Amino acid sequence: MSASKAKRAEVAERRKNAIQMVLAGLDYDTIAERLGYASRGAAHTDVSRAMAANLADVKKEAATLREVQARRYQRLLAAVWSKAIKADTDNLKAVETAARLVDRIVKLYGLAEPDKLDIDMSGTVTADDLMEIIRNAPAGDDPDADA
Repeated sequence: MSASKAKRAEVAERRKNAIQMVLAGLDYDTIAERLGYASRGAAHTDVSRAMAANLADVKKEAATLREVQARRYQRLLAAVWSKAIKADTDNLKAVETAARLVDRIVKLYGLAEPDKLDIDMSGTVTADDLMEIIRNAPAGDDPDADA
């Protein structure tokens, strides 16, 4: 192993150990002392960078998985679409299936309009008023409820 590869491996191992110590609840002074960082700030900076890099990797992987799932939904939708759009009474299940798939695609890509709440600010609203509104609100449509 070359010197730079050995150094990178050493840094990666130290970062892994530092993250494990943070998760175990150790403070950065202790982490710096045990792992040979120059200071508490150096340990904190190293852990922050490692966690940011990991988060970027997770986001990239999530985007890839989201695209794979979208393609699956699109293939399923294509399989039921022609039956769903036929004008007969035997296609209700295909229509429902197609509608659920479209809802899932919309949700996956975040395409739905957010629910809007109109609030009349001319009066006074108390916490009790808000709780009453919440208790009396309709349950709403949950596309995953029957999935």
